[in-house]
Amino acid sequence: MKRYQAYINGVFADSSSGETMEAKSPANEEGFAEFPSCTEEDALKAIQAANDAYREWKKRPSIERSQYVQKLAALLKEERYQDSIGTAIAKEMGKPLNSAKGEVAGAAELAEYHSQWARRIEGSVVDADSSNERILIYKESLGVVVCIVPWNFPIYVLMRKLAPALVAGNTVIAKPSFKSAVSALEFAKAVEEAGFPKGVINIVTGEDEIVGDTLTTSGDINMITFTGSTKVGKMMAERASRNMVRTSLELGGKAPAVVMEDADLETAAKGIAGGRLANSGQVCSNTERVYVHESVKDALIEKLKREFEACSIGDGMENPDVQMGCMVHKNEAKRVHQLVEEAKAEGAEVVTGGHFIEGLSEAFYPPTLLDHCHQNMKIVQEEVFGPVLPIVTFKTVDEAIMLANDSVYGLTSNVYTNNFQYVMRLTTEIEAGEVYVNRQQGEAYQGYHAGWKQSGIGGDDGKYGFEEFLQKKTVYLDF
Repeated sequence: MKRYQAYINGVFADSSSGETMEAKSPANEEGFAEFPSCTEEDALKAIQAANDAYREWKKRPSIERSQYVQKLAALLKEERYQDSIGTAIAKEMGKPLNSAKGEVAGAAELAEYHSQWARRIEGSVVDADSSNERILIYKESLGVVVCIVPWNFPIYVLMRKLAPALVAGNTVIAKPSFKSAVSALEFAKAVEEAGFPKGVINIVTGEDEIVGDTLTTSGDINMITFTGSTKVGKMMAERASRNMVRTSLELGGKAPAVVMEDADLETAAKGIAGGRLANSGQVCSNTERVYVHESVKDALIEKLKREFEACSIGDGMENPDVQMGCMVHKNEAKRVHQLVEEAKAEGAEVVTGGHFIEGLSEAFYPPTLLDHCHQNMKIVQEEVFGPVLPIVTFKTVDEAIMLANDSVYGLTSNVYTNNFQYVMRLTTEIEAGEVYVNRQQGEAYQGYHAGWKQSGIGGDDGKYGFEEFLQKKTVYLDF
């Protein structure tokens, strides 16, 4: 069994206690690696290393910092790193191998994009009240950034945080989920090869209650950037408030898809199915509920059923091209199945799916489509985070808007219509940080991925995501 080490202050090292955790494949429950169960002492070492490195890192020209990030991106484009990191992702969280490799390639492209902001960090000159004064507003780095990374896109989300933080002049401590620690430590090998100064990037693995708590309650950090559930995000915000630490929190979602009576139903079915089944439904921005005009409901369900049943399912290591692998753990699949059973008890009808798959482990759950759902059902209100889709009908655009907004979440949304009036009303009135019109979800590097309501604070990507890692300083110059 392969054994990994944490990466602290430019050195690969075991936990100070010597204790390890075992990584198991959810597809077959076989252990394939061990990684450090780091201690409070290890986390404190990482904080100290990042603070020490920050003193010099922030002084380097931004273009020089970006060159390190570009080197890292170039390494991730190499087949050897896409193989090693992609294999780790596929083994530890069940993603099909080709999709996992694609995630690594996407992380490289994202890093290249953020590296280009090096020469675009801009401030402003504000007119003063005196002819003998100039007011200058600078944008500067924050300090030490703690990145708490989820298991569903462990390397892409890590790079989404790490690259802009570094180019902006911050140093980083990454804490991956214990469900995806191996890919992060494979990634650390690329960090080492890229030649970053020691302490600029640190990767610490272990229990959330030990490592995560130590990192997020420290008074020696300057920012927490977190992607995960709303429940944990609230905990992060509370911890950050103790030391007035900046936060950027990308949290849960319950994305609605509104399908109007004039929609192209083929486009809608493909977009909705793709947006629900990607990564076995384990994406916070995935389509979670569909509102369809009553006049086209039956036709849409027929097309969605075809798309769901055409989705290939299997072990993503044995068949790298499979469309859908297993869920991250059999307990997650059991949780999703329980939600389906509760919905059935409330009157929902299973159109397809809704059962465990013969011949595969209990971590696999099929694409499941539910008709005859209503707004008050748990499966319509709560984030499912699995390959299950409830269908609700509406009569008018006003009703569609009301139903779409009837949620504590506001991350992403979809609209399917060719009517200009509908497009303008829906994109204006839906309460979400992103609205996709006639297409599946999928953020652009240059966009801005941010949630409304309980889906988060702050955001990622593009100019605005980059500026999350900067702070402003105003200088008044008398002469």
